[in-house]
Amino acid sequence: MSFSFLKSYDDPDVRNCTTYTEVIKNRTKSFPNHVVFRYLEDGINENGSFTFLQLQYRAQAIAASLQRTGKKGDSVLLLFQPSLEYIASLYACFYSGFVAVPAYPPRRNRGIDRIYRIFKDSRTEICLVSKQVYDDIQRNYSDNEVFNNLKWIIYEDIDESEHKHFQNEELNSEDLALIQYTSGSTGQPKGVMITQLNLLYNSEYIRQSFSISKETVGVHWLPLFHDMGLIGGVLQAPYACCLNVNMPPMAFLKNPLNWLSAIHKYRGTIAGGPNFAFDYCIDKTKEEDRNALDLSSMKVFFCGAEPIRKTTLKNFTDAFRKSNVRENQLYPCYGMAETTLLVTGGNSEDNPNYLDVDTSSLSKKDVVVCEKETEKTTSIVGSGHTWMDMRIEIVDPVSKMKCDKDRVGEIWIQGPTVAQGYWRNQEDSDNIFNAYIGDSTDGPFLRTGDMGFFNGNELFVTGRLKDIIIIRGMNHYPTDIEYSIQNNISELRQNGGAAFPVSINESEKLVIVQEIERSSMRDANYSDIIHRVREVITENHEIDVHAVILIRPGSIPITSSGKIQHRQAKYDYLHDDLNKLAEWENINSSEHQEDHKVINPEPTEAAIREWIINWIVRNHNYNREDINCDKNIMTYGIDSLAAVTLETEISNLFGFQWHISSFMLNPTINKLAKEGVAIYRDENASN
Repeated sequence: MSFSFLKSYDDPDVRNCTTYTEVIKNRTKSFPNHVVFRYLEDGINENGSFTFLQLQYRAQAIAASLQRTGKKGDSVLLLFQPSLEYIASLYACFYSGFVAVPAYPPRRNRGIDRIYRIFKDSRTEICLVSKQVYDDIQRNYSDNEVFNNLKWIIYEDIDESEHKHFQNEELNSEDLALIQYTSGSTGQPKGVMITQLNLLYNSEYIRQSFSISKETVGVHWLPLFHDMGLIGGVLQAPYACCLNVNMPPMAFLKNPLNWLSAIHKYRGTIAGGPNFAFDYCIDKTKEEDRNALDLSSMKVFFCGAEPIRKTTLKNFTDAFRKSNVRENQLYPCYGMAETTLLVTGGNSEDNPNYLDVDTSSLSKKDVVVCEKETEKTTSIVGSGHTWMDMRIEIVDPVSKMKCDKDRVGEIWIQGPTVAQGYWRNQEDSDNIFNAYIGDSTDGPFLRTGDMGFFNGNELFVTGRLKDIIIIRGMNHYPTDIEYSIQNNISELRQNGGAAFPVSINESEKLVIVQEIERSSMRDANYSDIIHRVREVITENHEIDVHAVILIRPGSIPITSSGKIQHRQAKYDYLHDDLNKLAEWENINSSEHQEDHKVINPEPTEAAIREWIINWIVRNHNYNREDINCDKNIMTYGIDSLAAVTLETEISNLFGFQWHISSFMLNPTINKLAKEGVAIYRDENASN
């Protein structure tokens, strides 16, 4: 393997290294007293820090305990609350050649199943743990088979002097450094195998794309066991010899002003998170608090890990303009655990790129760029470009041939930052990490499962291949549907819902699971909210909804980084395991349809009106009293296909030909009833 990618880094500590661990050892020799980590346990007050030398001593003391317990190459489960203790334990694995398996500790009955699956999959026999987490496990899970045979190493029991007993291990670039279990796994977990080379390459990749230097100050709240917080924060700071100021995720969620104030206090230059974090900062801070902040030191507010919204970035800039936030500080990017972390990002001085494309064409996987944003366009945020010698191809996921320009396809990735596959899962490793273009030898590529396209050299991500909802041959992105209802109905919680398809009578139907805002629960009219959800979806996406389930705030399944777990939400729905407040489901199907005959030689407006009302009640599960005959009929869940069905049935029933356009041009039941009588009379007069 050529390490020429390091030659551009004019730093003797890095230039000739072949492992990530070697860089850290060199940093400690060159800058023993440089403070590399500061930790704010409550999000406000600093409760600890590490210089390079302190980190090395503590990590090597832990490593000595690992060496007494096992051998190089053994996996170690790390169970810590976010802390400096976790960081030291991670670096202990790097020093000793043990394979770190980061995980978050179970909380009472939550998380134990995931830990059990990780434990079984990784086959780890050693668990490195804080005393608090160990005591919690013994108190709550003492009889659980997961923990019976583990060799426990308790962090607080390790004396600092133990570092003298540490034995240096010979490491090489292909050694496995950690197993990163993908945060979205709901069934059999997938452990991504990350080598020393992967860590070294992606660290340099991040340094170049984010323009990180020794003067950089990162201020982070992201989970330390997730790739964005782990690789982008915990590993980047020592690599680039800069400072990382960390706080636990709960400090951010409790009050995002903690994070923003830390940026102000420490003169942070790089920070970020998923899209929801920026919405959260807007929603949970007051104008007077924002105006008291000075965020002018920031160079990069990175945004990734979930669909990035143009409105979010624009709103964040506007809300914090008096805090000296500028648009060119915002940095949309793209990456995943399977590529260690980062894949694409722009130039750190540039504004984000937005592209308005025709929505209808996009649903057919065609990219038609429009000059301006309209109600018929979709705004997509650019995620930057590749760096160094990474390569991306846009590929048809079925034919596995490269897509034509202006065509949406699956994002395939090739390069040294791509991980080695899934731990003990050869079948998925071959399918995902070993793809080739068509029948050629052009490969191997990583199949990301993400869909996107290039405009120039900029990558635009449009959604997930597996999560795309396909109804009657049209693609609908769950995030677009979720965005529509959450931004049109104030009682619904932002980033608190999941749209997904279910199979009903061999066809795909749409289900919505959505949290209610806590502040709206007391006075909420759930029936009215459900009606508005259906109305918004029909009007904006022309999809009839099969079911709407309103659930309690905080109960939608999410990953450690805040992504909605659509497949878990679907699983919970199908197994009736949601924390419901209210639900509606269309229980009707084709078997409920009746045979219809012509019933009246001359129908009246009242007869047509009554029949349409009954049809909506029967087919779309509305109560009669909820139907307003002067309201657009589309608000009752009648999409284009339902309109065709209604037109066919009513024409056959009353014995005249009713054109479908009548049902599509802003109709009401009263207007349709009047028009129906007129059409019948015209047809009979001509006869």
